[in-house]
Amino acid sequence: MASTPSNRLKLTPSNSPYLPHPIRSPYRGRATVTEPRLSLKRVVGTTCVSPTGFDVVNSSFAYIAGGAVVVVDVDGPDYTQRFYRARPTALPVYSTPSLPYSPSTPAQTPKANDSRNRTSLRESTFGSLDWAESPTSSKTWTSRERIKAATCLALSKEGRFLAVGETGYAPRVLIFNLDDTSSDTPLVSISEHAFGVKAVAWSPDSRYLASLGSANDGFLYIWRIDTKTGAAKLFQQNRCTSYIRGMIWVGNNLITLGLRHVKVWRVDDAQSTSPVKQKFIGESSVTPQPHQKTLPGRNVLLGNLIEATFSCAAAIDDTKAIICSETGDVCLFDDSGKQMKLNHVLESGFVTTCVAVRGNVAYLGGKSGTLATIDLASFVKCNPDSLHENVGSFAGLFAMGFLDKNMVTVDAKRSIHIWGLDRSLGELDLKSTPIPIPGHQDPILGVEALSRPNVSSADFFSWSGPGQVILWDVEGKIKCSFQVPLDEASFDDESDPVNQLTLVRATEGGKFLVTGDKLGFVKIIDFSTLECVSSLKAHSSDCQFITTYEDKSKFLIATCGRDRTAQLFYKTATGQFEHFQTLEFASRVVQVLIPSADRVITCSLDRTLQIHDLVTKDGDSDAMAAIPSRTLPLKASPASMTIGADGKSLFVSLLDRSISLFDLENGKLANSFKCTDESGIESVVLDSLKARPGNEKEPAFLLGISNTDKSIRIYDGQTGSFLDREWGHTEAINGVALIEEDSKRRVVSVGSDGTIMIWEMDLEDPSWGSATRDPSPVKDSSTLSRPTLRRVLSKAELAEFQRSSPSGGRRSPPRTLSKRRSIYNMCSASASRTPLAALQTSPALAIAEDTPTRRPSADSRCGSPPASPKTRVRRRPSLPALNSAKTKSNGNLRGFGSLNMATEQACRTLRAYRKKLSSTDPIGQDVLAELDQELRLTAVALGDRATRSKAMSDTMLNGLLDQYSERLVALLDEKLRLSYRSTSDQEPESPGKRPGSSGAGSSSS
Repeated sequence: MASTPSNRLKLTPSNSPYLPHPIRSPYRGRATVTEPRLSLKRVVGTTCVSPTGFDVVNSSFAYIAGGAVVVVDVDGPDYTQRFYRARPTALPVYSTPSLPYSPSTPAQTPKANDSRNRTSLRESTFGSLDWAESPTSSKTWTSRERIKAATCLALSKEGRFLAVGETGYAPRVLIFNLDDTSSDTPLVSISEHAFGVKAVAWSPDSRYLASLGSANDGFLYIWRIDTKTGAAKLFQQNRCTSYIRGMIWVGNNLITLGLRHVKVWRVDDAQSTSPVKQKFIGESSVTPQPHQKTLPGRNVLLGNLIEATFSCAAAIDDTKAIICSETGDVCLFDDSGKQMKLNHVLESGFVTTCVAVRGNVAYLGGKSGTLATIDLASFVKCNPDSLHENVGSFAGLFAMGFLDKNMVTVDAKRSIHIWGLDRSLGELDLKSTPIPIPGHQDPILGVEALSRPNVSSADFFSWSGPGQVILWDVEGKIKCSFQVPLDEASFDDESDPVNQLTLVRATEGGKFLVTGDKLGFVKIIDFSTLECVSSLKAHSSDCQFITTYEDKSKFLIATCGRDRTAQLFYKTATGQFEHFQTLEFASRVVQVLIPSADRVITCSLDRTLQIHDLVTKDGDSDAMAAIPSRTLPLKASPASMTIGADGKSLFVSLLDRSISLFDLENGKLANSFKCTDESGIESVVLDSLKARPGNEKEPAFLLGISNTDKSIRIYDGQTGSFLDREWGHTEAINGVALIEEDSKRRVVSVGSDGTIMIWEMDLEDPSWGSATRDPSPVKDSSTLSRPTLRRVLSKAELAEFQRSSPSGGRRSPPRTLSKRRSIYNMCSASASRTPLAALQTSPALAIAEDTPTRRPSADSRCGSPPASPKTRVRRRPSLPALNSAKTKSNGNLRGFGSLNMATEQACRTLRAYRKKLSSTDPIGQDVLAELDQELRLTAVALGDRATRSKAMSDTMLNGLLDQYSERLVALLDEKLRLSYRSTSDQEPESPGKRPGSSGAGSSSS
């Protein structure tokens, strides 16, 4: 992508009058890129559905397969494959030169995916090599930018270069060197097309490459190619907004064809030279470049074919071509005269999808599989009798082409066949057996590894919706295939059957295959005979997951479905499969596992992980049951889970794009990490988890797939650090399998695009486990399992601990009465103390022990005057206020509001006091007398309370409390009035004092 990084950049204009700044990449740096851990070794299947995705030259042919291109070299009965694929961040070998006099910055704000207003490196002073040499040139791409698909390709006529067109976000035109065995680095990367590349085509002399964008893109570019190096330079361009189905070269002219469209584009080598523009100071001298001319084009008159959709074409010579339509019209394009002509010659009688020319014979392929031939000698004379039908029959032809000694076809089953030619006659030999390059006819729904040895000597198997199961080896060859019988069911509003195969699992010993379909049926198939031995209706709807467990004594099967249940089956001693329990859940069960003979683990969408214990009855081993043991909460809904390599841990992938590691022994969360990329920014949801242990040369790893960006990812199983990721599938990845044999590990991934990709994994790191670095300390799992210390003291226990008082005497809490300035503030402190002392010792205050009293503090009464009687009269104390005053007056009962709590506190205080009596500290006589009086009064009060509580109701008690409170207030007011009179008699009345301001007379009444 170095040639055109993004339309979000605004680089310095090349004609700036200022001196250029040092070259620096505007991209943000990321972590150091390591060597890839996954390398593509084989691709099975193809995504080619039109002639634009297939091409032949000499003894080689190429076809698209997902995001990669497969080049096959045929040598007699043998063939070899090469793979060409470029990462989204791949840097090309050669840069694309700058366009002459193109604006350095757009005149307006560029729109998304607008190639006309996009600033590229071709339009700036930065070259591709400058970007490649930058230490921070590796750009972090978003998820949607990484999803790309190869849609078209073309091989140069001499077989040196391969051109590939992509679709997706920021599509590219890539040019590879075919001299390389397999390559991930393109020679040139062109990103001028914004919405996808529809077709690419090489000129007969390989000097030009034409790239056509989709109808939304609307651009046709002609690139001049250096035949020595493969470097590309834009030569001509024009708009082409029609819906195009194909593009071919006829001599030096380019023909595009599609929906009501046949147009000829003439490539002109003659170029005019424009004058040199005045340069600014500091700008380097540039040699004059030729002015770019618009690519001229001319529409061909269609006549009666104005409504036709032209699907394929092939060049006959430099001036003539055969063009076919979808409805079977076969036309002759003739450009030998002064005027272009399109003559309708004959009707093929079938839907024509592809055409190829070999010698004097043209071959027509149809969607129905029909193969017909046309004699070109009579066809160019517009003879309608030149057609010969029913030459051969295939399973629907999408593309075909001729090699030196073979013909290659791509059929509707996504299979490629290499047919031989009769050496004596040079004609097609359809009687001999072709060389197959197999593939799945339908989208592949899953893959599973097989344990060796097995009957078919296969390494893994895959399955599709119609029930086809194919067994493969690691070289991509079919070992065996069979059809799973499906119970058909259809509804009135649907013509096609709705049932399809969803899951296939193999037992550890490889003796049985367990399948599940969309209707909820579970079938058990004998692997040796491929016969169904048991069919069970396990679920009312889709079967979501199947797991098996097998040892010498038990054979267990567990399934889960969309009906929010998990079903448990076992194999009896007689060899029959019986259902023994149904587990019901509040929401749909995502996955079920049987890690051992005594445990079943399930996870559901209600963010819970359930663990059940499998138990049997004494004396009856066939009587089994699953008992709930533990339920673990999850942070988010689960997507997948797998047992750790040690068998004691569990990895759970969550929809919040993280993975949690649980310890199965204690059920605690041991670790959690985000599934980020190498930059640590973007995270994805992992599915189909596979865990493997580490060894001396490589760490323990976790393998999974992500449909967020259609990638295969590897993470460190201990730390959760990112190891590697790869792309290749263009649609949803439906499964991944890990195959281990000898010292090699292979990863097999399958997708809905019908392709199987086999990757080789190499996780060996020279720094891992080397003797030069200190070994990391072994993590002790018991550290995580140790419980945290907890000891919370209750209030009852805290009450047994008394705070030490700073002074020996008892201290009352400070007064809470608010201070108010009045005329009494003028009184002296000595005069105010006399009535307060008398009031404190007055026997009127000791009315009853139950009556609330307000004890003034010794410290507070020295410095503050008495409160105004007027305030006392206007605001009569209420019952809660008196109760709160009583509570605060006793330091031992502080903080306890109820009588029960106060009683408990008194009991604890007495117990603590009895313990103190054992000490030798002296006790004062006055204190002992006070204690004796308090104990006697408390005993009397308890007796009265016990007597009154039996006959006294709550209403009577409240009335008595109100009466006591009113009497107390009246006594306090009388004492304050008397103290005020005595003070007035001792001091003469000052002239500034307001008479009658106290209001004592009114209060006494």
